[in-house]
Amino acid sequence: MALFAVIAPAQAGVGMLDQGTSLYNANVSFTGGNKHWNAQRQVLTSICKRRNASLLQGYEYGYSYFHTIFASVNFAYRKCGQVKPVPGVNVVSGQAVGVGDVQLGVRTRFNHRGTAAWEALLIIPTGYDNTNPSRLGRGSLGLGLGLKFSSDVPRALVKRSSWGWKLGTQYTYFFSGKGNSLSSTAAVQYAVTATDFQQVGDFFELGFGHSVTFARSGVQQQIFFNQVPSSMTSADRLDVQLQYSHSFVGTGWSTSVHAGKAIVGRNNPVDFFAGAGLSYRWRE
Repeated sequence: MALFAVIAPAQAGVGMLDQGTSLYNANVSFTGGNKHWNAQRQVLTSICKRRNASLLQGYEYGYSYFHTIFASVNFAYRKCGQVKPVPGVNVVSGQAVGVGDVQLGVRTRFNHRGTAAWEALLIIPTGYDNTNPSRLGRGSLGLGLGLKFSSDVPRALVKRSSWGWKLGTQYTYFFSGKGNSLSSTAAVQYAVTATDFQQVGDFFELGFGHSVTFARSGVQQQIFFNQVPSSMTSADRLDVQLQYSHSFVGTGWSTSVHAGKAIVGRNNPVDFFAGAGLSYRWRE
């Protein structure tokens, strides 16, 4: 879910804003399931039934033509209810509500067409103890470095039935040494009406997200996932998501809805997820 939560609703291209432009976005998501993949990629019934929700809020500002700064914070609710006891395993249901990690970063253009950019970000933990199984973030300071590419962002409205695409990848390093990750996204877009895939019109987006987590994934998964510490080594997962976006002409408002599912994985939950996004942009 995190792979898609960081994608602002109805934001096209590589996320570069014109100088002096501000963008606020909010994305609420719900996820749940009671299955997981083990280390052999077999689907098993989890000890707990997951029912989670999150509200991701972000702000971006076009500092200059070449640089966009951004910040985001997540408010989350995580619940793991016991399904059935398993012999030899300590079964502990859990619940946590609170603020997740804060992210601060800068995004820079690679070219004048707005089709390529790189970004660097700092992940600030919210104060949860590094050994607390109920924490809502990694509990560790982290650094991220990413690349983004997209098809040309039209200067004017494009014709009906136009196509677009975007790609992105990010490596995140946590100073605790637990759960360093490499995540990638790819999406194809289809215009339902005349649109610039950004501020005007309607379009669908089919996206795929893949993540690989190295070393231990973090103790929070032991209580909200399968509670088997020995399995929390490396992990990977592939998600698919369908999104519909609508931008209101001349208002600065955009909205979107999305739904998806984890389709392949290892040491990861088999989850369904859905949500909606809202964004507003304005100039100084």
